[in-house]
Amino acid sequence: MSETIYFLDDEQKLLKGVGEKEIIEDIQTKEITEDKSELMSDTLSVTVLDNEKIRDAVFMAVRENESSFSMYKIIADSDPNGMLQFTGVNFAVDELSAYIVKDMRPNGKSVKEVAEQILSYTNGEWRVGYVDSALKAVSGSFYYISVKDALKQLQTFNCEVVFKCKIDGNKVADKWIEIYSRIGEVTNKRFVYGSNALEVVRQRDRSQVYTSIIGRGKGEEVGDGYGRRIEFTDVEWKKSNGDPLDKPKEQNWIEYPEMTKLHGIPTKNGTKRKRETVLILEDIEDTKELLQLTYENLVAYSRPLIQFKTSVLGGDSIGNTVTIHRKDKNYHYQTRVFSVKLNRLTGQAECGLGDNLSNSSTRQSASTQNSIADLTESKMTFYQSTEIGKYQDDIMRGAGKNGGSVYQVNGIEAGISDSREVYETIYMDGPNIPNSQHFMIENSEGISFKNCTKGQWQTVQDVHNGSSETAWTLDGTFNANFTRAGKIRADIFETSFNGTGDQLKMSGGVIRVVNNAKKIMELTKKGMEFWNSGGSNIGTIGTTNSAGNPFPDATTPTPIEENALVIRANGDGKYILLSALEGSGFVMLGNGTTMHIGDLNVYGKLRLNGQEVYPGQGGGPSNPGDWDGNYPPEVTTSADKFAWELWTFLLSKGYSKASIAGVLGNVQGETGGTMDPDTVQIGGPAYGIVQWDGSSYPLVGPPTWDGKVYVQNLFNAAGITDAISSMSGQAKLLDWSMYNGQWLGIVEPTSVSGFKGMTDPAAAAYTFERNYERPASTHPERQGFAQEWYNKFKDLAVTQPNNDIVSIARSWLGWFYYVQLHPSADLGDLNNPNKNGGTDCSGFIWLVLNKAGYRVPANMQWYTGSMTSDARGNHQWLTEISTSQSRAGDVIIYNQGNGAGNNGHTAILLEPYKGDTTQIIEMGGDSRYSGVNVSTIGYAFGSLLSGDRCLARAVK
Repeated sequence: MSETIYFLDDEQKLLKGVGEKEIIEDIQTKEITEDKSELMSDTLSVTVLDNEKIRDAVFMAVRENESSFSMYKIIADSDPNGMLQFTGVNFAVDELSAYIVKDMRPNGKSVKEVAEQILSYTNGEWRVGYVDSALKAVSGSFYYISVKDALKQLQTFNCEVVFKCKIDGNKVADKWIEIYSRIGEVTNKRFVYGSNALEVVRQRDRSQVYTSIIGRGKGEEVGDGYGRRIEFTDVEWKKSNGDPLDKPKEQNWIEYPEMTKLHGIPTKNGTKRKRETVLILEDIEDTKELLQLTYENLVAYSRPLIQFKTSVLGGDSIGNTVTIHRKDKNYHYQTRVFSVKLNRLTGQAECGLGDNLSNSSTRQSASTQNSIADLTESKMTFYQSTEIGKYQDDIMRGAGKNGGSVYQVNGIEAGISDSREVYETIYMDGPNIPNSQHFMIENSEGISFKNCTKGQWQTVQDVHNGSSETAWTLDGTFNANFTRAGKIRADIFETSFNGTGDQLKMSGGVIRVVNNAKKIMELTKKGMEFWNSGGSNIGTIGTTNSAGNPFPDATTPTPIEENALVIRANGDGKYILLSALEGSGFVMLGNGTTMHIGDLNVYGKLRLNGQEVYPGQGGGPSNPGDWDGNYPPEVTTSADKFAWELWTFLLSKGYSKASIAGVLGNVQGETGGTMDPDTVQIGGPAYGIVQWDGSSYPLVGPPTWDGKVYVQNLFNAAGITDAISSMSGQAKLLDWSMYNGQWLGIVEPTSVSGFKGMTDPAAAAYTFERNYERPASTHPERQGFAQEWYNKFKDLAVTQPNNDIVSIARSWLGWFYYVQLHPSADLGDLNNPNKNGGTDCSGFIWLVLNKAGYRVPANMQWYTGSMTSDARGNHQWLTEISTSQSRAGDVIIYNQGNGAGNNGHTAILLEPYKGDTTQIIEMGGDSRYSGVNVSTIGYAFGSLLSGDRCLARAVK
């Protein structure tokens, strides 16, 4: 997974994600202190290429796994030589120091209960995630301290806290803590000097070693204060009873005799005396608990502290317990990773292992977990000695021409025993487990073959516990997911393929799936047939040859027979269900009805009974919001006209009037009030109504200082063919760029759809400026501009082209029969024609225009030839227009010769002309339909397309 650093603003909302190509340095450092009253130190130091979007970032985050991030509060930043440098500390430490725990006095409460009560003071901002269930109950007092300090105090009860968050969309969606008795786990990771450990340096601290401790607990309450402290004098321990040490009654101290022999005080007679200290555990009131905690501290006090510094390739996780080997100095230890300095770009890590000496100048009075196993156990036995270390290194070796490896595994590594004797041998196809996919395992049970995706298995136990696809046990039983053979001959082949009663049977040329002796599926020459639990056939999946043709009378571009996959239910009462999510999808009923449950988006054309359905089917143009080019009388200045053109376009795209006013307020600010799309920034790289700037981080490359070149690049990417200086083109570009990277969603509403629905012009101006323009500082005056534009335009009507023509024509879909005679007697009143009457193409146009109040010749007396002549000559009824001027409601005419009879045809456009695929509404041209129908120019005009074309607009 490639590295990305996420930068966030002061509201913890995403500004930008910076990828590896822009990252120069990315160092993450984590350190667990020996002092349980201190939280884990967690910092991030980052250097990236300069980017204005993140210069004022307040937080940064990196992904730790698929479900969580580590986030950091930026405490220092600088900008040297085209770079930005940031230093951050874990944000939780900073954030939780600002919440106060007023008064908590838990008594015998679980760690989870106490943590939840502490975090309740964050008012729901933080929650408790995983908590180790083995942690002991907590009693104590948390009085007027920060939540951070309360968690530090909670750690003194033998637990460790980590902080996590989740970034979803463009903001921090979740923040939580996890509490462990000990962060990390015991792993099989081995760091070997000269191999994956570049250096191994040991540091040892022999100061403050004690082999005997007098334990003292809470003082007894007397009057207004406390008297002598409790001791464990009356408690007896015997190793013969399973106790870790012998401690007789009447003795107020406990000694580790083996450690006294190693680290005691030398005496004149040649023996060693115990090293003794006093340990006060202020809150302990129970004598048995006091003895146990004193012993746990004695284990930590009774040996020297040992720390290893190592630079490794592929460091292990913080808190994990690993083994470290340096044979030339006889270092063979099992130890804990207490610090990791990770270069997240290269994967190289510098680890601190063992005891954290930098934080252990004084031993803590609270119980301290051992970082290194007891000294008598930390030095390995024969199987952990130098010789076995060499042996284990040697047996990982190449095998075969592809460089695979063989690994002999002991019982401990396999997780099946405490023995270091060889338990099994693993053969793999790569140099090590993480880089292998195929494995063969030999052990006392037999031979098995296993497969995984590369990187899925990391450890020996992953391989050992992975499922086998093929196995041959010692008793001769062979089990396989796949067997390759020439032929298997059997009258009946039967197998059970899961544990739920399912069986696969092959018999007599039929493959059958049976569940609990009932047939549920059968594969035959008919296809795949399915049955329900009652034995009834539900349906079939097959071809037309096997399952039949459900649509024998359908007309399709190619025959259904031999070209179709058939899924069919077996009659009424049976269903076919297509669903990607429970509760939504298609339900096809056996009675021929199809239902869709849930939302349905149609991309492309939707037709009912062959007739295309358009938005605004009840009336209106094919593109609601179309403007006929005429300005309302209130719109007079050039700035107003530019603004009105942008207003009408954005209305057609579904923007609310308030959101458009917010855009206009910003355009006024960017253009200096001219609203002119041909505005060039003086001395700068920006151009256009919103001053698009491609000098540094263009939406479409390459970077350029020439604003016009950048806008032309954007036009090309968006497929806009208008002039770059036109308002029509820049309006389209503004809408396109909203969905293609310019809108970031920094403030609410963060989505484009949310912005388009805004109702407050001033708020819309602010939102557009922050989310789209994104200047270094905002311009409050634009909010006032927006309100002024809103007040000026909100009540003005957009004059729409030919709206009435399209509406009337659509209302007559399916009307009339075709006859080259007009007026036909059965039309009746020409102002309200009979839908069962007859007419032809030009007669239909006449009836529509007459109904809509446009000028037409008397008594339907025109035909396609005379229509064209008028459009190009007298303009009594029609005026010829260009293809670029065309829009819904205009008339198209094709003629060959004079256009009489079958030599001419005419129709009404349902959209601007775009060639033979243009949608039209017409009478008589498309033989697939009778009556008024929706078609395309290509279908309806046929051979006439080689003739003379005239586009015309009706005269009012």
